[in-house]
Amino acid sequence: MGVRKPAIEDLLGTAHVVSLGLTTPFRGLTHREAVIFEGPSAPAEWSPFLEYDDGEASTWLSSALEQGWGEPGISRQLPTDIHVNGTIPAIPADLVAPLIEKAGSPRTIKVKVAGPGTTLAADIERVEAVRGALGPAGRIRLDANGAWNLDEAEHAVREMEHLDLEYIEQPVESLAEMAEIRRRLSRLGIQVAADESIRRFADLDQVIESDACDLVVLKVQPLGGLGATLSLMSTARQAGLGVVISSALDTSVGLYQAGLIQAHLEATTEDWKDAGLGTMSFLAHDVVRAPHLARGGLLTLAEPVLDHGALESHQASPERTQWWHERLRRCFALLES
Repeated sequence: MGVRKPAIEDLLGTAHVVSLGLTTPFRGLTHREAVIFEGPSAPAEWSPFLEYDDGEASTWLSSALEQGWGEPGISRQLPTDIHVNGTIPAIPADLVAPLIEKAGSPRTIKVKVAGPGTTLAADIERVEAVRGALGPAGRIRLDANGAWNLDEAEHAVREMEHLDLEYIEQPVESLAEMAEIRRRLSRLGIQVAADESIRRFADLDQVIESDACDLVVLKVQPLGGLGATLSLMSTARQAGLGVVISSALDTSVGLYQAGLIQAHLEATTEDWKDAGLGTMSFLAHDVVRAPHLARGGLLTLAEPVLDHGALESHQASPERTQWWHERLRRCFALLES
């Protein structure tokens, strides 16, 4: 996919730094900061999390440059409605059912567990509440973001296996531990998905050789764009791994890119899984005229059209804008080197 990379000053000239409140705290955040570019090909998003170093953030920037300055790398003649899971953050169990109802009761729910401020008892209560709201037919995924050690992970999953889990995403951090927990949980018929192991280690071949997972979670921005994601998806499927397309808590600009890959999967394969792209509901505001909000497990894709009033009203403070501009200069320089 060819990219007509702009000069840094031209890139800065198209950049809108926004700060969007979250409806529910997520990953310890109460606001999501992002840079939205007005590229000649399309609007583009750059929103690496604040704690990521410049090397990792520059990969996210490659995705934005591809989106805004590249040629379309995937057919737009795809289904407009894609299937997505709902997401339950680390909230008290009594708040679960109303949140699922508000989302239109999707058939698949991903539940955050093992995060800061939660306990195993609270995790179990949360997942039990999800099962109660979904009934026996719904699918439940757990996401631990690598927060457990090996024995904690096995114990936690055994405590919840009666709730009929589809898979557990990144239960532990290291590849060696991922391979071992996969071996242990295979006895229970519960699959293991790799998320951070893919985008942080940046070596899918190593993940495959380690037998570290049954599925891979692919996120377009962290992987560097549509082209890189499609390549990794092909490699994973050839190795017999399942693929789940997911969000990096993007605005609708970023969600659209990931949604194209999910639409491609649903149109060309039979064993696709619901995507983790129903996350727009966690943002109190968006930057496009028609936000990509899921309802009942379906998300309708539409090419993003920027809402300039929203970009202005949610503009970040001068201090935060300067911080992002400086970060952009550093990361762009890394891509040039």
